[in-house]
Amino acid sequence: MISDLIVNSSILMSFTFIWHQLFRDNRLTLQSPIKIKILDGILAGILGIVLMHYSIQVNNITILDLRHIPVILVAFYGGFIPTIISAVIISIGRFIIAYNFSSVVALFMMLTIAIGSSLITYKIKIEPWKKWGLLLLFSQSIFSIAFFIVSEDFMKVLDVALYHVFSTIVGGGLTFYFVSYIRRNSELYLKYKESSQRDSLTGLYNVRSFDYFYNTMLSKTIETNGDCSICLVDVDHFKQINDTYGHPAGDEILKQLAKLLTDLTREGDIVSRNGGEEFSVLLPNCPIESSTDIAERIRKTIENHPFVLPNNLVLHMTVSVGVAAYREGIIEPDMLFQDADDALYKAKQSGRNIVCIFSN
Repeated sequence: MISDLIVNSSILMSFTFIWHQLFRDNRLTLQSPIKIKILDGILAGILGIVLMHYSIQVNNITILDLRHIPVILVAFYGGFIPTIISAVIISIGRFIIAYNFSSVVALFMMLTIAIGSSLITYKIKIEPWKKWGLLLLFSQSIFSIAFFIVSEDFMKVLDVALYHVFSTIVGGGLTFYFVSYIRRNSELYLKYKESSQRDSLTGLYNVRSFDYFYNTMLSKTIETNGDCSICLVDVDHFKQINDTYGHPAGDEILKQLAKLLTDLTREGDIVSRNGGEEFSVLLPNCPIESSTDIAERIRKTIENHPFVLPNNLVLHMTVSVGVAAYREGIIEPDMLFQDADDALYKAKQSGRNIVCIFSN
């Protein structure tokens, strides 16, 4: 029996690890999209069927296993939908193994566990480990009642029933610890990954991310023989703003400016903070005419926008914009950023608050 426990626990942890890797960026939560909940429910059902194939054969019609653990696992993280789906799939798998009185009882057992576990998840607000313990207790109680119903002489198989309780406690505890551990590490990984790609002040992409998206945009443009553009945006006289109103005011202006740039660009455009008061907008599939219109819209909107400082003082400011576009045979791809930078320098030298377009 101990070997059965080891096998079932190993299957649980191995399967949940692969499961987690498949959905690393779309972990199951109560707020997950329906698609994710359905997929997780199907996987939990498959895991339950696998566990049934490594069960303890009590008699000709009755088997004991840990099929209820995947069900309460998706109930804990995903709520009602994945739980019901997994319970139905496991019940179908049980009927495939054998259609008898025990399998009919198993159907009602799984549905009761699914509904009860979902209600516990939604209604009872306690610490995670306590809630998991409650789910284990509830599901094992239903399982034991079902086992009692299908057993002709329950006292003769009492040792098996007690072993099943022990297996649920050990296997369920190990599984929840393992799942909690890998989910916690994944959340930290995604958090660090996101922070390495984003500017901490504005939330825009940082210069490292800009380099990646810039090279990717150029590669795709060259492959498709298409057009792309870049706008470099620089705040006029930003040092005077910092000197006059203080750095907190300057930071607040940069945050508001970042939101404006995001709102003014198209879906699929990449807005980055390249450093200090300089921002960039990557415009894939955008010829020079369209990028000029976008740049001019950015300049006018910022000129007319009231920036509210931390002390509620309203400030108006302007930006200079340099624009360059890649077209095969006209502008070299490796020079696109430099061309936009040259156009920005020209805008600064020409009195600021204007859009300059690079022309060779």
